[in-house]
Parts: sequence; C-alpha cells; structure tokens
Amino acid sequence: MSYVSVMQGRSGFGEIDALRRMRRGVLYLLIAWLIMVVAVATVFTSFIVSIPGFIRVRGPPSFTSIPPGVVVALVLLVIGVVIALVGFYVEFIPGVTGLARVRSEFSTPAQLIRLGYIVGLLLVLIGIPLILVVIGVFVILVGMVFLIIGFIGVVILCFKLNDVYSNTLYLVAGILFIVGIFIHILEVLAWILLYIALGKTIRKLEATQLPIQPPV
Repeated sequence: MSYVSVMQGRSGFGEIDALRRMRRGVLYLLIAWLIMVVAVATVFTSFIVSIPGFIRVRGPPSFTSIPPGVVVALVLLVIGVVIALVGFYVEFIPGVTGLARVRSEFSTPAQLIRLGYIVGLLLVLIGIPLILVVIGVFVILVGMVFLIIGFIGVVILCFKLNDVYSNTLYLVAGILFIVGIFIHILEVLAWILLYIALGKTIRKLEATQLPIQPPV
C-alpha cells in the first residue's frame, strides 16, 4: 500500500473518532435532558401530594416539611447538569474540533462553537457572583451573546454535515434547532436526529474504511 493510501486511512480513522466523540457528547446531553425531566416531574408530583399536609400545618414551613421528592429532584438536577456539561464540553466540542482538523470544511462552525460556548459559559459564571452590581449584569449579557454565537455554530455545523455527508437528517436537525428557539421541545428532537445521523455516518465511513497497513 502506498504512503498516500496509508495517510488517507489514518485521516479516515481520525474523522471517525471525531464523529464518535461528537455522538457520545450528544448522547450525554440526551441522558441529561431525560434526568432533568424526571427531576421536574418529581418536584411537581411531590408538591401535589404534599398540598394536604401543608394545609394542615400551621405556622411557617420548616426544613423538615420540605417533601423528600424535592430533595431527590434537586440531586437529579445537579446530576443532569453535570452530565450535560461533560457531554458538551468534554466530548462534543472536542469532537467538533477534531473533525475540523481532518476536514477543513468544518473549521468555521468549530471556531464559532468553541469560542461561543466556552467564552460564554466563563462569562456567565463570572457574572453570576456579581449579579448584585451593574457589572455583573453586563458580563452575563455579554456571555449570553457569546452563547448565541455558539448556538449559531451548531446550526451551521448541521448544515455543513449535510453538505459533506449527504444525510438530510442533519439538515432537518439544523432547521429544528432554529425553530426550537420558539418551540423548545423541538431542540431536543434536533439533538435526537443529530445523534441518529452521526451514527449512520459513522457506520458508512467504517464500511468504506481501508485497513491501515505500514508503508513498505
């Protein structure tokens, strides 16, 4: 096998690894979303069940009067947020960055996602402790602008994935991300479609990937 063929094989495997990492990150996001839905449902159910008890109790509520379901829900929310952050910042963003290294077509969305979401998150975290002063509000607003830039990068990424890998699920996911600004549940559907499409792309690339052999 020629040196060119070997390098093409290595590039292909790097491309597949990047897509796998992106898909793993999306899976974490979906799991986190499911956990947080369960948490919200648990809070709602706990308050409904506890209404008769609150009516019978006189005086201000104490810590012990907090329904156990609320405590469980708070724990689930924390777990969900941690899983979402790990999935997006430890898996998805590095996966997009890795894909841009082997496929220059993805350089622009990768830069927007990396800049928008990383800088945006840092600014929001810095602004929250300063929320009582004007500078804190300003920092948070700037952080939100960067997060919007990152979101635009995700939309462009979906359209670019459709252009490169010819799978209309990417196109539909990108459109749903845009519509999801107004109907939030559609954003979850967009992530599901992105997860499915990445799986199909990975299997397609694996089927056409040549085995790597050392140059002779």
